[in-house]
Amino acid sequence: MISQLLNLGPRRLFALALVMAGVLLAVLLIVLWQAGIFDSAPPPATIESAVESVREEQQSQRQTEPEQSQTEEQAGQAAAQEDEPAQAAAAQEQQSASTSDAEPEQAEAEQQESVATGDGQEQSEQAQPAQASQQAEEQRASQQAQGEQAQQQQSQQAGQEAGQQAEQEVVVSEAPELSDLAGTWVLSSQGTSFVGYRIGEELANIGTTTAVGRTSDLVVALEFDGSAITSVTIEADLRTLTSDQSFRDGALRTRGIETDTYPFATFVLTEAIPIDSLPTAEEALSVTVQGTLDLHGVTNPVTIALEGQYVDGLVVVVGATDIALADYDIEPPTGFRVLSIDDVGVMEFQLVLERAP
Repeated sequence: MISQLLNLGPRRLFALALVMAGVLLAVLLIVLWQAGIFDSAPPPATIESAVESVREEQQSQRQTEPEQSQTEEQAGQAAAQEDEPAQAAAAQEQQSASTSDAEPEQAEAEQQESVATGDGQEQSEQAQPAQASQQAEEQRASQQAQGEQAQQQQSQQAGQEAGQQAEQEVVVSEAPELSDLAGTWVLSSQGTSFVGYRIGEELANIGTTTAVGRTSDLVVALEFDGSAITSVTIEADLRTLTSDQSFRDGALRTRGIETDTYPFATFVLTEAIPIDSLPTAEEALSVTVQGTLDLHGVTNPVTIALEGQYVDGLVVVVGATDIALADYDIEPPTGFRVLSIDDVGVMEFQLVLERAP
C-alpha cells in the first residue's frame, strides 16, 4: 500500500489528498451535527416564553428609571453647587457697585460734617469697618438660605417623582375592565414581535434538520369593541426573513416563496373573536380563529390556534398554523446543499400589542 502510494506521481498524490480531506470534513460535519453544534434553530414560540420576555424587559426598565432619576438629581445638585460661587460673586459685585455709587454722596456728606465738627470724620471712619462686616455676614446668610432653598426644592421634586412612580405601579397592578380596553391596538416597541416559518429539510453532509426564519418587519392593527375582537390585519415583509443560514435566505428571494416577486404576506381576520373575560396574571386565553392568508400571490382560508394574555397594559399573542406548500403554488427550493424540503411547514407568530394613542 505504502509502496503504491510512493509510486504515484505528484498530481495523483495531490488529488488523493483532496479526496481524503473532503471525506474527513464530511465526517466531522456529521459528528458536529449529531452533537448539536448546528442545532441553532430557535424553539417554537409559546405564550409562556413571550410573557416572560416582556416582564423581564419591563423589570429592567423599572430598575433603570430610578438610576436615571438619581443621576439627574446628582447632576442638578452639582450644577447648583457650581452656581453658588457665581451667585455670590454677582451679589458681591452688586454690593460693590452700590457702594461705589454711594461713595461721592458719602464723601460730600463727610466734608459737610467735617466743616461742622472735626469729630464727624473720625466717627465715619470707625463706622465703615463695622458696616463692611455686617454686609459680609448678610451675604453669607443669603448664600446659606439660597442653598437650603435649593435642597428643599430638590427634595420636594424627588418626593413628587416617587409618588408618581408609586401611583403608576398601582395603576399597572390593577386589572382594567374590558370596556376600558376598547379601541385600536398596534405593534408595541416593547417585547419581541415576529412572523416566521418552521419547516423540515435535509442538508447535504448534515442530515435532517429544521429551518426557521423570522421577520420583525410587521404592520399590525387590531380592533376591540369591549366585548369582541372585530378585526385583525397582520402584514409581514418577507424580504427581511432571516434564518441561521444566509444561503437559505438568499435562495428564498428567487425560489420557494420568491420574496422578490411576492414581498408581503397578509393575514386578515374573517370572524369576530368574542372575549368574555380579561386573561391576566398566569391565565391565558386559548381560541381558534378564522381568517385568510395571502401568500405567494395566493389567498386561502386558514384556521389558527392562538393564545393571548394581558400583561401590564400590553396584549401578548402567540399562534401557529400548518401551511401546505402546494396550496400556495410554492415549489420547494432544492440545490447542492438542500437535498429535500418537507411538503408542509408551520407559519408561527408572536405579537406584543399596545393600545394606539
